[in-house]
Amino acid sequence: MIQSKPVMAESVADPCRLASRRSLLRAVGMGAIGVMATGCAQEPLGRTASPSPIASSTSPSGQTRRLSSPGEWVHFGDSFTNLSRLVPACAELTGYEHMDASTIEDTSLVVAIRSGCEPLRARLDGGRIPPKGSIEVLDFEPSAFQMHEGVELRVEINGVRGAIIRPRSSKKTWFRRAWPGEELEISGSVDIAVDPHHEQSIGTLGFHRNFSVVFALGRNEIDTGGSVDGLVKNIRTMIEKHPAEELTYVVTEIPAWQAEKFGTPERAKVDAWNGRLKQEFEDAFIEPFRWLIEHREKSFAVADQRMTGKDRAAEDNGVIPASLTLDDRGHLSIPGGKAWAAGLFEEFKRLHLV
Repeated sequence: MIQSKPVMAESVADPCRLASRRSLLRAVGMGAIGVMATGCAQEPLGRTASPSPIASSTSPSGQTRRLSSPGEWVHFGDSFTNLSRLVPACAELTGYEHMDASTIEDTSLVVAIRSGCEPLRARLDGGRIPPKGSIEVLDFEPSAFQMHEGVELRVEINGVRGAIIRPRSSKKTWFRRAWPGEELEISGSVDIAVDPHHEQSIGTLGFHRNFSVVFALGRNEIDTGGSVDGLVKNIRTMIEKHPAEELTYVVTEIPAWQAEKFGTPERAKVDAWNGRLKQEFEDAFIEPFRWLIEHREKSFAVADQRMTGKDRAAEDNGVIPASLTLDDRGHLSIPGGKAWAAGLFEEFKRLHLV
């Protein structure tokens, strides 16, 4: 795969300048590449260029390596990745190591924090950590950070190990220390280290071991009122702060729910977000969900599923065939995950990543 020159001077704070410089480097390295329009999600697949590795700035682990590993991939995703077990299917098809670092309800901001690329701070109720039990966590920084119900994150605060959790049916987030100890007085906002000792945590293990990255994020941002600007910023932050100076990565399209058929306002929003991702990440943007839908015969053969008449009409609606989903909303089933992996494999082949 053709390598671009390292880009070290630009800042994530100036994404337009960064994208422009990188586009120029790709053009120098690979020949002229046509400018990609934002477009809707119905545009046929037609790209032939390989994604160029993007330079990073600093490493969360303090180590710098030149290239990310071409045969080892970590997947940052949400429930579409986590529930379908698609990552082992990717490993089987590609012959590479693929690590699943996805978590249900993850947003790109949470992933950026878990990977050590974004700091997390908060205030503790009463300005203290009690000798045992839990204390409410208030006023997160960045303010866009949200804990979802039932989700637990391992953390360390002022040397005290524990977890932050928002119980189901609750609007409050709590820090629960892992074991009893001395009470600590803590005033103001404090640093929260998420997934401490990353070598023991799936949330950061692949990132810090210099794996290449599949960013499969954005669905939860749409569903929780986030912004595509925030999604792009968070992905760019993780690219810039990956330990490798030149990172090989792909950004996948955001999937549509079953109710988000072509022609609905909800689908127009999904298409607009995908168009923005395609514009921002150019040749690194891939569409395995589209491959799954547009190549139904191959998808069902890989999934070892029987296709119904409703499944045959799914392409007209632009949504995942129902027989490859596990619920009415449209999450991929395990057979559906195998079909998605086949789509990723085809995209990887097209981009000369396998």
